[in-house]
Amino acid sequence: MAVPLMHQTMHSQVHEASDASHEIPTIDISGFRSSPETAQERIETQHVVDRVRSACLTTGFFCLTGHGIPRELQERVLDGAEKFFDMPLEEKLKLVHPTQKNRGYEVLGGQTLQRGAKPDLKEGFYIGKHLDGNDPRVRRHPRLMGPNIFPSGSLEDHEFKNPLETYYEAILALSLTVFKILAKGLPYGDDVFDRFVSDDPVCILRLLHYPPQTSKDPRQLGAGAHTDFGAVTLLYQTAPGLQVKSPSGSGSSGADRWIPVPPNRDAYVVNIGDMLHAWTEGLYKSSMHRVLNLGGSHRYSIPFFFDGNADCPLTPFGKSDDVGAETASEHLLRRLDETYAMAAKI
Repeated sequence: MAVPLMHQTMHSQVHEASDASHEIPTIDISGFRSSPETAQERIETQHVVDRVRSACLTTGFFCLTGHGIPRELQERVLDGAEKFFDMPLEEKLKLVHPTQKNRGYEVLGGQTLQRGAKPDLKEGFYIGKHLDGNDPRVRRHPRLMGPNIFPSGSLEDHEFKNPLETYYEAILALSLTVFKILAKGLPYGDDVFDRFVSDDPVCILRLLHYPPQTSKDPRQLGAGAHTDFGAVTLLYQTAPGLQVKSPSGSGSSGADRWIPVPPNRDAYVVNIGDMLHAWTEGLYKSSMHRVLNLGGSHRYSIPFFFDGNADCPLTPFGKSDDVGAETASEHLLRRLDETYAMAAKI
């Protein structure tokens, strides 16, 4: 994994990125979500496919509008996140899962996404598809699937659990639409992702809280530079801090150039992850990105990670031989173990 040069100050790294925000396009998919009936509507639908494909070929990032998820639901989830992270630490620690990292509470500094950096200055709360512990899928993949954990007594269900579960279903449906768009931009047929998105795929909804960064140590980041482990991520953010490493190389000082992705309450930030990068043999880009929360305020965000059918092999599209191919679950566990092991060593 490439790591930014660590001798630079945070200020200079941010300055390098300040003129490049135009490289992350905003794409309205509302026309794709409705069934096109006229020739003009079909042209507009194809335009959505072409623009998404173009973004995937460059940075692998784009901002998506016309998604249909109500603002009121997003605000309820954000409000619940603030209330949860304001809880006393001893209450949050009761929600740490004893054996897996995809459910419950993750402590501040519990993960280190960038090799050589300090533990990430963020804490989180994670849910997925609620499956009983006796479900055969859970028995096969106990570290990736299982029952959810929610606060008991500290927060009422209508404040936290209910909006999260409703939002999970809404963002899952939107992600399936994104896969349909992605499939139409590839030469492998509209059903190319059918196996991957089937059988209650591994999908993780995370609430993240980034306290203000006060340290001047360039090794301290909100989230260290990394690529996403899964196939596709859909992020809702309301504060600045997210940056994408530019594919066009270094800036004038020789430092890595970082593209800021400013918040847009009408949009989701969508990015390609390592699985789709592997399937397309690097055609669709899984780009390095990071979070620097330098504005002096608390930052909350809601990423949704579509990690897919855990048994699906990561064989490149167009190749039929799955023998020896790493599966989605093997890939995810390897990457998760790497980042949590780095945090444990520091």
